[in-house]
Amino acid sequence: MDYNIINKGEWTTHLCDCDAESCFLSCVVPCHVYAKIKSLGKTKSHYCIHLFIYMFLYLSIQQLWYSIQYLNTNECPANLIDNCISVLDTCEDYYMMEDDVRSACVIKNNICVYDSTECLSHKMVNHTSLYFFIFSSLGYTGLVFLHYTIRNQIKLKQTIGGNTVEDVIAVVCCPSCGLAQEYREL
Repeated sequence: MDYNIINKGEWTTHLCDCDAESCFLSCVVPCHVYAKIKSLGKTKSHYCIHLFIYMFLYLSIQQLWYSIQYLNTNECPANLIDNCISVLDTCEDYYMMEDDVRSACVIKNNICVYDSTECLSHKMVNHTSLYFFIFSSLGYTGLVFLHYTIRNQIKLKQTIGGNTVEDVIAVVCCPSCGLAQEYREL
């Protein structure tokens, strides 16, 4: 029986090497880079399916973070008051109830009045933000998993050595640089 020892190679470029094409594509359209690398694997799978999966995860995470920002920006101030007009000095610290709708007090034309948009209760903001944070963390974990699988796919195809810790650091700390490095290996 003949056992051939396979020499593990190295990446042809360093993780932080930069060229215009790979860096631009991995930063601007990472879904394209992921789908292209994934569709060139052993199974020759469909580019559009991988593009859609990555894009769905990425855009879901972005939407969840924007929603958390919206909740935090539109949270009601701490104090409830009957009439905004009477608190000109500390107007932004109060909100009032108008027809069972919370409205923050705002200064318009040097007069403290209630805002026309509804503000959100502190309890609701915290509760909803927690769920949004959990879902976005799960989505980010999914993206890390996708990055890690294609990194391993490239390493197996090109017989590149390395250890798991380096790969995890590359896909968690700098996913764009990792994608660019993998793209340059094609």
